[in-house]
Amino acid sequence: MPNINTSDHNSLAGSVYFVVGRGTEGGPSSYRLSIAGVTSGASDPGWGDANNVIANSGYTFGAIQVDLGQRGTWPVGAVENTSLKQGEKTYVDAIIDQSNTYAKKHDLKFTGDLPQLRSDLLSHGNGKSGRSKISFIDEDTRDSINAWAASPEGKQWVHKNIDYPQIKAATETAMSILEKHGKNIETDRHFETINILAKTANQMPSQLEKYKDIMDKGGDYQDVLNTANDIKKRHSYYDAPKAAALAEKYENIYNDPSKKEILDRAHVKVSSLTYDPSKESNDSDIKEALKAVNQSTRTHDQNHPANGVLKLGSHGEAVGTLQADLAALGYTDSRGRPLHPDKDFGRDTDAALRAFQHDHGLEQDGIAGPTTLKAVQRQRHGQAIESPASQSANPAPASSDNDPRNPDNPNHALYCELHRRIPDTSENRLLQFTAACHSNRITADNLSTVYLDEANMKIGFAGLSLLSTPVLVDLNARPPQPEQSIQQIQQYDQQQAQMMAQTQNAQINTQRQ
Repeated sequence: MPNINTSDHNSLAGSVYFVVGRGTEGGPSSYRLSIAGVTSGASDPGWGDANNVIANSGYTFGAIQVDLGQRGTWPVGAVENTSLKQGEKTYVDAIIDQSNTYAKKHDLKFTGDLPQLRSDLLSHGNGKSGRSKISFIDEDTRDSINAWAASPEGKQWVHKNIDYPQIKAATETAMSILEKHGKNIETDRHFETINILAKTANQMPSQLEKYKDIMDKGGDYQDVLNTANDIKKRHSYYDAPKAAALAEKYENIYNDPSKKEILDRAHVKVSSLTYDPSKESNDSDIKEALKAVNQSTRTHDQNHPANGVLKLGSHGEAVGTLQADLAALGYTDSRGRPLHPDKDFGRDTDAALRAFQHDHGLEQDGIAGPTTLKAVQRQRHGQAIESPASQSANPAPASSDNDPRNPDNPNHALYCELHRRIPDTSENRLLQFTAACHSNRITADNLSTVYLDEANMKIGFAGLSLLSTPVLVDLNARPPQPEQSIQQIQQYDQQQAQMMAQTQNAQINTQRQ
């Protein structure tokens, strides 16, 4: 089969760009400043409140999501901290220079205190548990930086100077490790292994030594994948297992003779110094490569108001994010059908938004302003919204022995593990996921993979046990009520008990004969 050539650095880096760069990162936050827990798609409903920041997160930038709080003083394009060479700039200084120049050229507001801006962009954390606390830049400067990043020249600069150099460096690191340590890695698994290592180099470089060690001890690809899954159990945000799954899918598509030349052209295009991401929606080769990693082309939201307000008639990435969030929370259109994230704010989205506002004690005006957007984001992260309606809509966990939320329940560990892996989901969804996993013999101990298919709005779970079976949950449908999920668990347990009793009776009858 025509597997991807893992010895050709440029071609390989192009394919890793799609798998790691766009498949595990990317999204509407690629060409703007974003903060985990604060930013939702193309808006910032949690802006100004450090309590919304997830753990030690800082300002991130680019399709590869460089965290300036962790890497801002590194050379542009680097995946490790090295001394600046002549002519090089740090991530934070280069971003400030480019966006400030753009703001002056287009008469946009931009702070005159650049040293303070630099200090703020390097800050990170929510201030809890001994962490440092992020410092929010002024909104005018933020909007001007985002305007530059979302412009054609900004996107091209980000791709040329941040995204692709990072991917190329991570790919070369992965290739070097594979060549030196991976003598037992099966040839047809080189591509998956490289993507695991490249994702690790980009996201958690400190973990690379574990892979070197396991391969030096004679480990094969399954050992490498098991290591990735083990790391993810401890760090839920770690996406190397997802990179492995996407790499396998991508190479399978590449092996289709009708797709090989298309993807090869896409690899060459993104490796070019003149590649322009703003034109990719009109490039059939790029669209095919993105489709292979469950992504779509992105266009700048020209109709997204600067104040972040979405309403009837709006369209673009921010609308699509709002629709996906509402759908994940179980809200439907006016006819009770699943809300489809088509990025157009029509009457169906209006109906779903008004239903959300009604349920959470907000003004039912069908306008997604800062208050409503923040409420949607907090609900996605399982946080209570401070209003009487939200308090009644989010009751305390039931005390029933049959309820997985009860610490004495046998499935409580699974419920907690799912909550740890997917912290931004609602309680009803967690119970639904717990029931789905339990019914497929996936436990807290053997849960290995949680995979979100954003394109089709599905989430998958898999376990390491030979008895467990993978399961997919459709996020387009409203989640069941807690009692329905609990009933599903009970019915499964009853069926298993009946089967066990029948087996035991059959064994007794056989012995008597």
